[in-house]
Amino acid sequence: MRAELLFNLSFLAVAALLLAWWTNTVLRIAGPRPSWVLLLLVAVDVAVFVLLGRILIDRLVVHPLREAVATAEAIAGGDFGRRAPQGDTREIAALNGALNRMTEQLLHNQETLADNVRSLDETNRLLLATQYDLVQAEKMASIGRLAAGMAHEVGNPLGALLGYAAVLRRRGVDPELLAGVERETRRIDVIVRRLLDYSRPAPARREPVDVNASIARVLAMLGEQGTLGGVEVDTSLAEGLPPVLADAHFADQIFVNLFDNARLAMNGSGRLTVRTMLDRWHPGRPIPFRRASDPPGVSYAHLRRPRYGTHRDAQIIAEGAEIVRVVVADTGPGIAPEHIDAIFDPFFTTRAPGEGTGLGLAIVASTVADFGGRIEATSAQGGGAVFTLSFPTHRPEPT
Repeated sequence: MRAELLFNLSFLAVAALLLAWWTNTVLRIAGPRPSWVLLLLVAVDVAVFVLLGRILIDRLVVHPLREAVATAEAIAGGDFGRRAPQGDTREIAALNGALNRMTEQLLHNQETLADNVRSLDETNRLLLATQYDLVQAEKMASIGRLAAGMAHEVGNPLGALLGYAAVLRRRGVDPELLAGVERETRRIDVIVRRLLDYSRPAPARREPVDVNASIARVLAMLGEQGTLGGVEVDTSLAEGLPPVLADAHFADQIFVNLFDNARLAMNGSGRLTVRTMLDRWHPGRPIPFRRASDPPGVSYAHLRRPRYGTHRDAQIIAEGAEIVRVVVADTGPGIAPEHIDAIFDPFFTTRAPGEGTGLGLAIVASTVADFGGRIEATSAQGGGAVFTLSFPTHRPEPT
């Protein structure tokens, strides 16, 4: 650029000298003229030189620098696709090339940072999920041990009470009073038996179970009993689902409890939706989406508190494993945010005293976990509770 500027300025200077010599020659031939005419011609000569010099400097220096500044400001504003032009001179080309290389390096560094943030985000998510699972498993195990001990301790005196009631009935004690004693005693006995169901080990007998058949069987049974009389049942059962390893009786009990829980939540009137599908297990949980204020390509979601649906599982299903997914949804009031974390705890209930023991969902969660599955509870946006069950499929290898 320096050589070109010197050449062009030298050329302009020579042209100005030639113009001045030509003007002087013309004035001599034309004869004497006033001095102001000579001054005017000199001023015109200087003005032409300055104008041409300015045009030359604008083309070679000012305009390329303005383009480089505009490109740098655009990149700083987030237009990472913007690049500086190549430039007409060697110095400007070197400047724009350095600016473009700096932009490419910034983009590379930003992609590396985004990859690192995503990796940290995934690691943090897994740590949070593992911590949550461990806390839940320990809490449920402790409650299970307590429930088992309490059930055995209470079960023996209950049997004695029922025996004494039978003796009193034979001795002619008021039958109405005895009926009340026996009714309440048997109610306690039912609670104790459900506690034992919750705390018992996994059923030893496992066999391939057709989930669709189990759902259809339970719906037919509840329909014959009139339990779902005021409930509209909407089923969408995928055909050709592979079986799952479970106990058929306990599998039926899972759906009996879930459907009855939905009926009670809807006060006997509403819409019960049951869907099954074949899917792959991906343990990802909802985390906050990136915000508009985050840098391009970068997410700070790992720094924000995730929102989980309550779940219960005894083992981690392998990533990508084939599962049968069952979704049970109702149109009841849903699950309050303050109750979502306790929905599977034994004795937790939102019903009035005497209307429920709070063991139904706890037994469901325990049974699903014993089958190697997973259950999650969420509250739908439009209202109602949604229970999602995931069971690993069982495809025996051909002999």
